[in-house]
Amino acid sequence: MSLLTSACAVDRIRASNRIGLFLTLCFAMFTAACGGGGGSVPTPPPPTGNFTNASLKGQYAFSMSGSDINGEFLARVGSFTADGNGGITGGIEDVNSAQGGQETLPYTNSAYSIQADGRGVINLTNETGTLKFSVTLLSATQGLIVQTDQSLSATTSGTFVLQNPSAFTASAVSGNYVFDFSGLDFSSSSTGVPDSIVGQFAANGNNGITSGVLDQNNDTNLVTAAPFTGASYQMDPVNGPTFGRGTVTIVADGTTYNYAFYVVNGSRLRMIEINANALTVGDAVAQGSVPTTNAGFNGNFAFLATGSSTSGALTEIGRFTADGNGGLNSIFADVNDFGQVGSLPNGSLSGVSYSIDQTFAGTGRGTMTFTDANLGTFQLVFYLTSASGGVIQDVSGGIVADGSFQLQTGAPFTQAGLAGDFGFNFSGISSNNDTLATAEEDFVGHLTLSSAATNNVSGAVDFSEFSSNQGVFLNVVVSGTGLTIGGDGTTSAGTRNTLSLKLNSSPSSTINFVPYIVDSQHIFVAGTDDTRVISGVITLQNP
Repeated sequence: MSLLTSACAVDRIRASNRIGLFLTLCFAMFTAACGGGGGSVPTPPPPTGNFTNASLKGQYAFSMSGSDINGEFLARVGSFTADGNGGITGGIEDVNSAQGGQETLPYTNSAYSIQADGRGVINLTNETGTLKFSVTLLSATQGLIVQTDQSLSATTSGTFVLQNPSAFTASAVSGNYVFDFSGLDFSSSSTGVPDSIVGQFAANGNNGITSGVLDQNNDTNLVTAAPFTGASYQMDPVNGPTFGRGTVTIVADGTTYNYAFYVVNGSRLRMIEINANALTVGDAVAQGSVPTTNAGFNGNFAFLATGSSTSGALTEIGRFTADGNGGLNSIFADVNDFGQVGSLPNGSLSGVSYSIDQTFAGTGRGTMTFTDANLGTFQLVFYLTSASGGVIQDVSGGIVADGSFQLQTGAPFTQAGLAGDFGFNFSGISSNNDTLATAEEDFVGHLTLSSAATNNVSGAVDFSEFSSNQGVFLNVVVSGTGLTIGGDGTTSAGTRNTLSLKLNSSPSSTINFVPYIVDSQHIFVAGTDDTRVISGVITLQNP
C-alpha cells in the first residue's frame, strides 16, 4: 500500500530528484505536456549578481543521474578541475548505464562560462565527444547541473561540490557515515527493478570498515537492518591521488555491493555502484552526534522523497513533528503518483509513533509508523546524520522510495523572509500529448523571490525535456504568480503553500508545485500537476 490510496479515489506520498531512476518502469501515459516548436519567445534581461568565471575554481566532485534517449537509466559520478578563467584542465568520471555498463573515462581540456547570476555552461570532453551541461552556482563551493546536449543523447541531473585534494587519502575516510543509494537492480530482470539502499557504516581511516548496517527495498522486497559481514575500501592507485577516486566493497545479507567513490572531503563521498547486475548512485555523508534514545529526536521536520509505485514514478513531500517521546503529530504530506495527485491526512490518524533503534544503538537508525483511517498503515526507515535530519526510506507495501528530511527552523515563514536569489534543480517525467511519448525532464536555473504577495518570482532556466518535440530549451524566461505561503502545510486546517512557475518557451507551460519550507535558505518542492511528476530543491545563493 502506498502512502495515499483510498478505496474511492486518488492518493499517495513522498519525494526528491531521482525520478529518472524509474523511467524504464513507467508504461502508462499522461494526457498533456510541452510540444516544443517555433514562435517568438522573450529573452531574459541581462543577468545581475556577483558570480564570474573566477567563482568556479578548483576541483569539484559531481554526481548525476538520468536517462538516455531510449529511456534507459544512466548515472555519472566523477571530478573535474576548473582554472577560474573559463578552462577545464582535466577530470574523470565513472559512467554506468543500463545498456552500456560501467566505464571509467578521463576528460581532456574543456571550457566553461559563468554569468553574473550564477548560470552558465560547462563543456566536458572525453573519448565519446563533448558533453554540454547547464549549471547554476549556489556559491564558489557548490552548484547544480543538468545535461543539455543538443545531440539529445542523454539528460542527467545533479550537483557538484568543491573537493579538498588534501583529503585524497585513505586516512581521510574515517568515522561514521550515513548513505542513501537509489537506482535499478538487474539481477532478476533485464529491464531492472527499482532499488533503494540506506544505512550507516564506520570507516577506520586505514582501508577498513569496522561496522555497518543497511536497509534495502528492492522492488518492495525488504532487507531489514542487515549488519555488514565484511567491508573494506581503498584509494585508486592511479586516480586516487589526483581526483580522489577509490572503491569500496560491502557484504551484507549474503550480497556483495561494489562501489566507486570520489572524496569531496572527510565529510562526504560521492558513490556509484559498479556491479555488473546493479546500478545505484548516491552519497555517504559524515555522521555527527545522533540520538540514542527517543528523547533526543524532536522538532518539526520537512521531508522529500522520490521513487516508484505500482503505477509508475512517485513523489512524496511533507512534514511531521517528533515529540521527543516516541510520538508523531502534525503530519501533512502531498503526493503525485504518476499523475494522481492527493494529500494526507485523508482520515483520522492513529498509531502514530517513531522509535530510535536500540539493537543498533548509535547508528542513527530509526523507524516511523502511522495509520490513516482511510488509507491504511505506513512504515518508514530513517538514518540520522545528526539530530537535525538524515535520510528516509519508504517501506510501505507497493512503494520503493527514499530521500531526505531536515529540521525546520525560522518559522513562521513570510515572503519578506524568503526574498533573495536562489538556484533551483527539478527532475521528473512528462509526456507529449501529440506523440504520447513519456520521458525524463531536468531543469536548472535561477530565481529571484521578492517580498510581494503575488507575482513575486522572476528568473531564467535551461532544461531538457525528452518528451517534447524540441528536446532542449535554453535561456527560457521564468515568471508567474509565484510563491504563496499558507501555513507551510502545518496548520490544523492543512493549508498548503503553492508555487507556480510559467516557462515562457514556445509553447509556454506552467508548472505548479507544493513547497515545504525547510528554512530561509532551502525549499523542498514537488509538482502537483496531473501531466508530470517532478520534484526538487530551491536553494539560496551565496556568491
